[in-house]
Amino acid sequence: MTRILRLALPAFALLALAGLTHAFGLTQSLGAHPWWAGKVIWIGLPIGVLLAAAAWALAVPRVLRLVGFGLLTVVAFGIAHFGKIRFAASFAENALAGQAWYFGWIATCALAAALIASLLSYSPKAD
Repeated sequence: MTRILRLALPAFALLALAGLTHAFGLTQSLGAHPWWAGKVIWIGLPIGVLLAAAAWALAVPRVLRLVGFGLLTVVAFGIAHFGKIRFAASFAENALAGQAWYFGWIATCALAAALIASLLSYSPKAD
């Protein structure tokens, strides 16, 4: 039973955080487009869980996972923000900037989910 709880509690916490993020419109208030501000959360969540699971399965040390996913989240957010600025400056004609904005937000949500999953994950040994 405790093994199931060790897996279930982080999963429920991630789902709850994603739901709260969607409900309060955090991605939209940080710069995502209103049409897909909620979608990027739910697209990025399973990708982030898979990234965290892969890092855990490869026995990447916990500190390295947290620092790596944290830095990559900041980089992805920067790409999304830069894409938004370039897209708006081009009067919605720069398709590459629009894709950087959209996929940057998916990457931001995926990497943030991986960071949170790594933070909440159970590690049987001290890293």
